[in-house]
Amino acid sequence: MIDIPTLLGFSAAVLVSIAILLLLTRPRGGARLWLAMPFLAGACCCALLLWPALKQAPAAGYIGTFFALLAFAAGWQGIRSIFHLPPRWGLLLAPPLCWLALVAAVFGPGEMSSLNAAGRAALAALYCGLSAVTLVQRRDPALPSARLLARILMVSAALAAVAMTLSPWLPEPLGAGAPRTWAVAVFSGIVLIDVLLVCGLMVAVLKEQAASRLYDEATRDPLTGLYNRRLLDEKLGIWDQEDRVSGTVRAALFFDIDEFKSINDRFGHDMGDKVICQAARAAEQAVRRDDLIFRYGGEEFLCILPDSSLKAGLAAAERLRSTFERCAQEVAGHRIDATLSVGVAISQGRRSNAGALVAAADRQMYRAKQAGRNRVMGSDDD
Repeated sequence: MIDIPTLLGFSAAVLVSIAILLLLTRPRGGARLWLAMPFLAGACCCALLLWPALKQAPAAGYIGTFFALLAFAAGWQGIRSIFHLPPRWGLLLAPPLCWLALVAAVFGPGEMSSLNAAGRAALAALYCGLSAVTLVQRRDPALPSARLLARILMVSAALAAVAMTLSPWLPEPLGAGAPRTWAVAVFSGIVLIDVLLVCGLMVAVLKEQAASRLYDEATRDPLTGLYNRRLLDEKLGIWDQEDRVSGTVRAALFFDIDEFKSINDRFGHDMGDKVICQAARAAEQAVRRDDLIFRYGGEEFLCILPDSSLKAGLAAAERLRSTFERCAQEVAGHRIDATLSVGVAISQGRRSNAGALVAAADRQMYRAKQAGRNRVMGSDDD
């Protein structure tokens, strides 16, 4: 029959192995250490709990349980570190330290084992709940594993809350009763299953973050930070399919910096890059948060405004034109007086073709150029 020391020793070995594996992974900065910390603290917990299992040493058991609570706290910060959130040291350390002080001063001398066990379970529920809330608040469609991890942590928090209410009747380490081998086996099994699931999902979240970051880098223009032509080409087919089903009406704003070659010739290409970035920032100010802005090529840009009308598109184009004209009068201490021309076109719902929409906005932009530049032209006739 498996005894308690064997179970604790096996659990400690598994936790140390997982911590080493996590330390060898690639998260940057302090994230690597924070991800390994819960498992290192859990291994310390199991090692210290071996002493009262082999000898009568209750103090070691209390410190071991303190490390178990630190493991829950470090797990919460490990999840926060994935999203580059700083440690909240007060909430990390104060609850476990308060529990340890109460055990030493009140629970232990007063033989209040039920309150002791309930306090342990309450802190475990607290940190599992905080971890789940962090994942829910930082939800990202590009991180599907984070949603599953949040559900597992919510279940863990609920189980800890149940254990808190049943602590007077459950044997240690599940509750306040006399230790039983089966209780240690159940506890160790639950911990190991949770650890393996959480570890696997945390690694999956890190990989999803890396994949999302690489995709974002591949679809962004390095100079302006706007979306690039590659992403636009992907989106054109998607919009065609969506519009045939939903009948979504989109406005397209195609704009170009007037006489840009003259700016490069007079002030140099570095200044030209600054003017291009100024146009990108003006576009971000002029359109809505959910609208898409692309650097089409060189000094040409495209904005796509979903669920928009020609009137709304023309208004956004005029905001863009006037904002850029104001901001580009002087750039980096040089009088530039740059302007831009904007063409606006509107799609035709289910009969739309996204490529034709972009071409129509482009034609309207050339009409604006021919009419004297620094103006907006638009029509729904295309």
